[in-house]
Amino acid sequence: MKIFFRHTALSFLAAVITATSLSAAGDNHQTTDTLATSVITGTRMSVLRDALPAPVSVVGRLAIAASDETAVMPVLMEQVPGLFVTSRGVTGYGVSNGAAGAISLRGFGAAAGRVIILIDGHPQFESIYGHPVADEYMAANAQRVEVSRGAASVLYGSNAMGGAINIITRQPLTDGNHLDFKAMGGSFGTYRASLSDNYKKGRFTSSVTLGHDRTDGHRENSAYHSTNGMVKLGYQLSDAWKAGANVSLMRAYSENPGTVAQPMFDGWSDIVRSMAGISFSNKYDNTSGNIDLYFNYGDHTINDGYTEGGKPREFLFHGTDYTAGLSAYQTVPLFTGNTLTLGTDLIYYGGNAYRDPVNEIYADHKKLNEEAVYVFDQQVFGKFMFNAGIRFDYHSAYGAEWIPQVGISYMPGANTTIKASASKGFRMPNMRELYMYASANAELLPEEAWSYDLTFGHHFLDGALNTELSVFYTKGSNIIEVVRENGKPQNRNVGAFANKGVEFAADWRVSRTFSLNANYSFLHMDTIYTGAPVHKAYAGADWKPGRFSASLGAMCIRDLYLSTGDGAVTSDYVDLKARLGYQVNDWLQVFARGLNLLNQDYATMLGYPEPGITVLGGIAISL
Repeated sequence: MKIFFRHTALSFLAAVITATSLSAAGDNHQTTDTLATSVITGTRMSVLRDALPAPVSVVGRLAIAASDETAVMPVLMEQVPGLFVTSRGVTGYGVSNGAAGAISLRGFGAAAGRVIILIDGHPQFESIYGHPVADEYMAANAQRVEVSRGAASVLYGSNAMGGAINIITRQPLTDGNHLDFKAMGGSFGTYRASLSDNYKKGRFTSSVTLGHDRTDGHRENSAYHSTNGMVKLGYQLSDAWKAGANVSLMRAYSENPGTVAQPMFDGWSDIVRSMAGISFSNKYDNTSGNIDLYFNYGDHTINDGYTEGGKPREFLFHGTDYTAGLSAYQTVPLFTGNTLTLGTDLIYYGGNAYRDPVNEIYADHKKLNEEAVYVFDQQVFGKFMFNAGIRFDYHSAYGAEWIPQVGISYMPGANTTIKASASKGFRMPNMRELYMYASANAELLPEEAWSYDLTFGHHFLDGALNTELSVFYTKGSNIIEVVRENGKPQNRNVGAFANKGVEFAADWRVSRTFSLNANYSFLHMDTIYTGAPVHKAYAGADWKPGRFSASLGAMCIRDLYLSTGDGAVTSDYVDLKARLGYQVNDWLQVFARGLNLLNQDYATMLGYPEPGITVLGGIAISL
């Protein structure tokens, strides 16, 4: 523990010293995304983040691009208080046994379907098991990410029980063509490359991204490689109406090395994920809305491998899943200061899963559907904003649910906000819990949770320094757990939990070339879950004087539970990162970055140690 605190103090001190010594740098341009911005995730329409009663974190394109990450999740973990993502290697997460990429928000696990992942407002999850696939969410595709911290089921339905992560994809705003290419390589045979082309001419826009990621891994049998691509097109049909279409495809292969104590042989997964959609949006003087049709598909082939003394698997696991949906909403003003949103969501999903195509069929082309309508009203009275909403959700497996939400914000001055919200969230049982394996129970009901938030925000130094402090309390019931009945396992709605905590975030534009950002979260869990640290802190500094650029960041974790129960194992560590870059000319930059520079010996998953010092170098081209 003393070593942990010493490393923590040294890392934060390094960031502070860097800030002090570099704050006198010259002014060129802003290099940070700030807390003072507008968001759409909390209301389906653009609202100043300060005025929105519910707490929402925003991670913009500047932070995403500066990270040099292939996946977007590591960036979110640094920038969003209360959000944590497990990992097991240099790059890639994988699926099935031993997979990383478990996303936790305020103690809610996305792997269990309690935090929804969205791309442009469309839900993304593997429909049989109900979990997101972290390797699918690519940094090159993201213009910005908005994270609702707290239940968001009024607008997004099931799986938004603990929050929503909405990845908003890139779209050019000015005429012309802009090409970005980045390639890097380094430790453990790791290589990354991404290409993004954004084009706009008149009414037409296009965005094309391609990416490739691979590593040999820092352990035997821990290789990973993936290739992904996305095409997004748009056309302005008239002054008020716009049409859009997108398609994406990702294939990833990952190996599972097993734990250090029990290595795995021949454990691998080969997955394909795809998405397609069309949209029609309108924006008039007094009303706006959107209609989206989308389809997601997955094809997974998995070898669960064997340990020492075991035998190779006779059959591979095969699974296919799909989600088809329609989402539509329209906002209208009823009177001065009022905005009413009416919306509907229709979702149809299913899939099949088997190992032996004759004797081991787990889900035989199961199909489920969910239909919902919601009303969300927002009213501004002087310095106050009130909002309230209710959703009626009907699911083919469990019937009807009513989901309410209410919030208020007060801005006593231009730089201060006080806001509070209360919202109900729910999670529908997934196909595995309903129909698969010995513990299946087709009579399960949805899990439920209430989230209560109180947030204080203030802008200092004419908006150069922005701060936000949130206090939250969440209580869940009807949690699905496996119990023993007559000697057999059975899924039942018997669990409950209460999480409470504090979240703080700040960003400071010290000058036009230097910026700082930091966040901290404390989480108290009455029921302990793995993958959710009690203390999580991040501090970062970015400096860009002329052609030279440098950044330093430290992630400090304490009391991350790797196991629960008697003899629970926890992890404490500091991950210190740094990046140096040099702009050779207007279009070429060379850079190097280092990870885990303190060479910490730690794990975020029991038995899966993280790599030591990792160094990558590369080039970035912008035309």
